[in-house]
Amino acid sequence: MIKRISVLITWFGFLAVLLCAALYITKPVLNADMFSLLPKSHSQLAYGEEVFFKKNANRIMFSFTGDSKNLAHDELKSWLLKRDIKNSFELPSIEQLSSVFSAYQHALLSDNYKNSMVDKAQFESFYLTQLNQLGNPFVSATLKADISLSLAAFIGDNLKQSQLFSLRNERLTRRLNHKDYAVILATVPNNSLPIDESIKLASSIKNKLESLNITYPRTTIRYSGALFHTAENAQQAKYEMSLFGGLSVIALLLMVFWVFRQVSSILLASLTVLSALAGGATAMVFVFNSIHLLTLVFAVTLIGIAIDYAFHAMTDLAYGNSFYQSSGLSKGTKTALLLSFITTGLGYSCLLGAPISLLSQVAVFVIAGLASAWLFTLIILPIWQSKLVLSERSLIKSQQLLGLMVRFNRYKQSVLLVLGLVLMFLFYLKPISFNNDVRLLNASPQQLILNEQKHLTLMGQLDSHIVFLFASNAEQLLQKQERLIGDLKRINPHLKHNAIKRWLPSKRTQENNLALFNGAVKNNVLIITEKYTGIKVESANTELLSYDALANSHFSVLLNAQMFVEPNKAVTWFSVSGVSTQALTSNVNAYEDAFIYNKPKQISSLLENYSQYLLLTLGVAIVICFVLFSYKFGLRIGTVQVITLSVSLLTMLWVCNAAQGSISIFNLLGGLLIIGLAIDYLVFYQINNLTAVNVLAISLSAASSMCVFGMLAFSNTPAIFSFGLTVMVGILAVYILSPLSVLKSQKE
Repeated sequence: MIKRISVLITWFGFLAVLLCAALYITKPVLNADMFSLLPKSHSQLAYGEEVFFKKNANRIMFSFTGDSKNLAHDELKSWLLKRDIKNSFELPSIEQLSSVFSAYQHALLSDNYKNSMVDKAQFESFYLTQLNQLGNPFVSATLKADISLSLAAFIGDNLKQSQLFSLRNERLTRRLNHKDYAVILATVPNNSLPIDESIKLASSIKNKLESLNITYPRTTIRYSGALFHTAENAQQAKYEMSLFGGLSVIALLLMVFWVFRQVSSILLASLTVLSALAGGATAMVFVFNSIHLLTLVFAVTLIGIAIDYAFHAMTDLAYGNSFYQSSGLSKGTKTALLLSFITTGLGYSCLLGAPISLLSQVAVFVIAGLASAWLFTLIILPIWQSKLVLSERSLIKSQQLLGLMVRFNRYKQSVLLVLGLVLMFLFYLKPISFNNDVRLLNASPQQLILNEQKHLTLMGQLDSHIVFLFASNAEQLLQKQERLIGDLKRINPHLKHNAIKRWLPSKRTQENNLALFNGAVKNNVLIITEKYTGIKVESANTELLSYDALANSHFSVLLNAQMFVEPNKAVTWFSVSGVSTQALTSNVNAYEDAFIYNKPKQISSLLENYSQYLLLTLGVAIVICFVLFSYKFGLRIGTVQVITLSVSLLTMLWVCNAAQGSISIFNLLGGLLIIGLAIDYLVFYQINNLTAVNVLAISLSAASSMCVFGMLAFSNTPAIFSFGLTVMVGILAVYILSPLSVLKSQKE
């Protein structure tokens, strides 16, 4: 006994040292940010994301509408400020804008102003209309600096066209569908809050909103932002991880006790799983600095696979101890365990190149965990052989199952033929369709998703397209943007956009504006200004507005949100609506270094391509299985085993497609795992034959896997649900059909 305990202490001490070393060296962080799972964009788009959008990851948004919207807005804003959550969107005042652009007034002309300078009569009408608008803030703020009102028109027209929001009494407001909305755009101080702090902060904000709903019952308050998605997904993942993991362990331990009726057997099964978890965690921490919480939910599946090794080894040891007094694992079980580890490891290795980091993390965790469980099974479990005895009841049940399987095996040809025909008919009735929407990764509640859509509508981004432009310097970038906007306006003159070229025209456009203005002065088009102000407008020699000048002004916040220039590189983005996707794509593709940015569509397309890769992988895996089985057991057995495997996979895919309406990449990933598990069953049956102890071990293995993976089918995250449902259905199909593959071997 002392020797056994010493070996266990040595084994787990070694694993503990490795894990501690990994934690000390890499210092990994646990996160629940759904955006961190997404694949990286094209290199230039990834640069644009980093410059403009990454800082928005810690932005939260609130909207208020109803009778008491202003009171609710002010109370929440004050509450947020006390917690250092500040407003992140400040519009410069008209006076500030006037001071910024007044030095360049005649080089900056709005389209309306340029159209008014066609002749003297048209300009007089425009000028008088502007002067007669009592209380026009743009005129009153700029008239002293510019009697021609070009500056007033430039600021006023641009604010109306490019800014959806207005500032009223220090509140950001917008009118949409005959309703007035007050809006708060705030920034969480730390962009990478630990999971527990994110949950705590999101919970406190929602509690405050609930109290505001009670205080102002006739006001609708909505909230959105990555913080809330992170908190919701983290809470859901932690709940599912603890629930599924706990229930799985309890169910598995009950199975072990039913078969062996000894506490030592429960201990050995638990230690096998613990060894797998420790080995998997060590490898994952060494490889990844940031570990997603969903990885741990998927990693719960390791329990169901690792304990299979314990079931096969313990039943083999107990059976040998009871009947043959043999020492250690039988040769057949060792061979089958090795083949099982290799095939399952190869299956998961296909995920190492997946476009979603979650899948790579799961692959590393499971492969390393299985290696640890396999070694534990070969090295540690045989030492405890004398403590393992099969219960009489479990042997009786396995004998009964064996009888059913033997009778079932006699009709293998008829069963496989009928199943094949039925599947062909079912696939004809309901062909498989694919759905690889990136939203499968999101477990956020529906209300939060609806809030996001409403806020995108308020921001004018729900039906708009985002375009990125790149150039080597600011002037080239602005000229490219002006040409592209001009091309799009020829398709729809009423096109809506927020391009920065409105506020910062290219120097070529500014020179043309100066020439147009000076020509109008020379032709006395602007003579009416002298009649009403007593001051004659002179020809302008205004200096031109540059990116650097604007970047060092009150306008810098708005400029930096849309344009960024560094040596030898300049980038800008703008949203556009009012043009079809096809027309926009055609025009954007005509420009070098111009891209339409649609992250969800790009990721879904990437997942679609990866699903095709997985389908090919499944096909290649089946071919490899056929070659290996034929080489190991003979052509006839290899053929029957591959037919059994194929029928099981097709049954699984059709059932999942019928249950979900479509299948996704996560169903195919489940199929990959099913191949690994199915090979285990086929190998164990063929090597150890249809015997009571083998049927018992495989039945326990199937029951444990269905238990673990079946629980994932109750997950609220669509991806986890699909994976769990697939594996549960697939294991059931494999368990029922795998006995049909048993034939007398043609080889020694």
